[in-house]
Amino acid sequence: PWTVRSTPVLDAVLFDLDGTLTDPEEGIVGSYRHAFATVGHPVPDDADIRWMIGPAIRENFTAHGVPEHLHDDAVLAFRSRHVEVGLFQATLIVGVVAVLDALVAEGVRISLATAKPHAQAVTTLEHFEIADRFDVVAAGVADGIPRQKDVIVADGLTQLGNPDPSRVAMVGDRRHDIDGGRANGLHTVGVTWGFAPAGEFDAARPDHVVDTPDQLLAVLRSLG
Repeated sequence: PWTVRSTPVLDAVLFDLDGTLTDPEEGIVGSYRHAFATVGHPVPDDADIRWMIGPAIRENFTAHGVPEHLHDDAVLAFRSRHVEVGLFQATLIVGVVAVLDALVAEGVRISLATAKPHAQAVTTLEHFEIADRFDVVAAGVADGIPRQKDVIVADGLTQLGNPDPSRVAMVGDRRHDIDGGRANGLHTVGVTWGFAPAGEFDAARPDHVVDTPDQLLAVLRSLG
C-alpha cells in the first residue's frame, strides 16, 4: 500500500516569548521597579507599568523619562535582578505547549523571536522544559547591541535557512511583533492574552487576531 506523507501548510512559525508563550508580569514589572529605583526614578506603587512588557528595554526607559546617561546603569540593574529572580517568576500560558507540540508533530519548524537577551531566552525555555521544541532562538541583543524586532525576526529567518516568507508566520502579543513580522513579509498573528493596550492591534492591524491557543493553532493550520 502507498504511504502518503502530509506536507505542513507552513514551513515555520516564529513566536514572541513574553506575553505570548509566558506570563512574565510579576518578574518583569518587579525588575523594572528595581531598575527605576536604582537610578533615582522610582515608580509609584499604584502605577501600572505592564505596558513595558514586550518593547525593548531602553525604549521603555526613554518612555518613562529616564535620562539617556542613566540607561546603562538602569539596564544593568534590570538585568541583574531579572536573571536572579524575575525570569523564574513567569508562568506558561495554559495551552501553548499543546500548540508547539502539534506544530512540531506536523513538521513545522519553530523559532523564538524575542527582545530578551539570548541567554535569558534560552534559560526561560529550559526552565519550562520546552527548549527541545525550538529549532532556533533569535534574541534581542547581539554583541551587546540592542536590536529592533524586525532585525530579530530577520535573524530567526536566516537561522531557519531563509524559508519562503509566504510560508512563515510571526505570532506575538504586541505591535512590535506584528511590525517585525510584516517587515519581513510574514503572516502576522496577534494574541489577545498578552499585554497590548486597548487599541494597539487596531493600529498594528495583524493579519489575524486570536483569543485562545486553540484558535491560534487553527489559524496557523489554515495559513500558507
